[in-house]
Amino acid sequence: MRQLNTMFEPRGKVLNVMISAACSMGFLLFGYDQGVMGGAIGSSSFVRQFNHPSPLQQGLITGLYDLGCLVGSIATFIIGERLGRRKSIYVGCIIVIVGTVLQVTARTVAHLIVGRIVTGAGVGIMTSIVPTWQSEVTGADERGIYLTVQSANINTGFVLSNWISLGASYATSEFQWIFPIAMQVIFAVYLLVTVLFLVESPRWVANHISLDEATRIIARLHNKDETHEDVFKVREEIRLALEEETPPSWADLFRNGCQQNLRRMLLGFGVLYMQQLTGINSIAYYFPVVLTEYLPVSSSMAHIIAAVAATQYLMFSFVPILFIERIGRRTILIWGAVALMVLSALIAVGFNIPGQGGAIMTCVMYCLFYDAFAMSYLNVPWMYAPEINSLRMRSKGGAIASASNWLFNGIVVTVTPSSLASIGYKYYVVWAVFNASFIPMVYFLYPEVRGLSLEQIDHIFEGRGYGWSCLTQGVRESVKGAAAIEAARPRATGGDVEADPSSENSDKDEPGTVGVENVKRGET
Repeated sequence: MRQLNTMFEPRGKVLNVMISAACSMGFLLFGYDQGVMGGAIGSSSFVRQFNHPSPLQQGLITGLYDLGCLVGSIATFIIGERLGRRKSIYVGCIIVIVGTVLQVTARTVAHLIVGRIVTGAGVGIMTSIVPTWQSEVTGADERGIYLTVQSANINTGFVLSNWISLGASYATSEFQWIFPIAMQVIFAVYLLVTVLFLVESPRWVANHISLDEATRIIARLHNKDETHEDVFKVREEIRLALEEETPPSWADLFRNGCQQNLRRMLLGFGVLYMQQLTGINSIAYYFPVVLTEYLPVSSSMAHIIAAVAATQYLMFSFVPILFIERIGRRTILIWGAVALMVLSALIAVGFNIPGQGGAIMTCVMYCLFYDAFAMSYLNVPWMYAPEINSLRMRSKGGAIASASNWLFNGIVVTVTPSSLASIGYKYYVVWAVFNASFIPMVYFLYPEVRGLSLEQIDHIFEGRGYGWSCLTQGVRESVKGAAAIEAARPRATGGDVEADPSSENSDKDEPGTVGVENVKRGET
């Protein structure tokens, strides 16, 4: 591996673009898997092969894949930090290849489910580690853009799966469902080969190997000499972060000490919980099935509509590149929830309009739902967890967030067929209520991290806070920017002494402000 890197060492913008392409391929594979089974499960050869699976079996075939992704995320939580970012991706790719082979050779529902779970474990590893790797190699001013491109490629994979499933649907043999599933191997092999030429995260290297080796990687990423001031600045930020962070223990994950690890992980977990409880995958996984079973649309037309809807969904998923570093994460999440709430309600209305008019309205609302989601909850949740977690906890925080995604994703896709069969249009009223609940959650609990380096984001979470402020600390300052965060930081007073919550200053603390606790730390 070292010889390969010596023969071909991309630097600067080229290296950053190559890393982004690799990360995007990891998420393209994720998106492809989201869409491919929705097309395959409705094909005539699939139905014959697996003896007309019931709605419950359809839900298990689709949903237990997410159980595998959850297992992969938990595995990353346990061993991901030890393996590093690149080795974790290697392991994920190999598992995906094995799982794909199991799927395409399946002849029973049980065999297929096993293959789906194994494939899911590999994808779960990649969704846990890829955002962390991308965030750690990218500068603060471009981090949101690169992470948006990465997340948008979920939809590239989703669109590919829809169009490939549409093309394969015109076959009459098992090619209808085997070929679309087998395509996953190509993406996994591409990722395996590409990552060989790329660099490990300099922050992981500094923590586990040496600061000097990390400096060499930083120099490559910036395409500058190791002694350049920009390289030195990043090196010093990492060095200070490592010095100020207490080496974590497993117990640190579940207590809200001066680094607020528990709060950070809950924020990452929560934002991907919100992503899934928008209801997006009740549509994405089952679009063709819903059109044929609940609306007056033929099977072939349903596949065409699903593919067209996915294509325009892809176009909108790249739009946030234009505003992600100008508007900020919080504003996007709040207004995204408002739009998704309204559109969920309108989908429910469409189900109640008889005939072709209701079908047209529902399809239009599905497309608009895709677009609103693409510009809000598609990208921000995946970038938020690696941004807010501390250096030593970042891979674990990313794994916890990924586990949240797959846990609630699995719940949604498993219950959707049965729920639609039981309560029909009221199912979308449930999603409208969930989306409404996200508005106050984001407003009160989620700090703004736009334009901040990963080390500056750490300053938001310094100190424990008291009462409600332990959940809202730093939110108000984060909206005002880095200068307000720095001004509100607790300062060392020569001893490891906490501020008395009954003191005059503590009485004046308001929810959403940084606590006045004194923490023993070095000045930066």
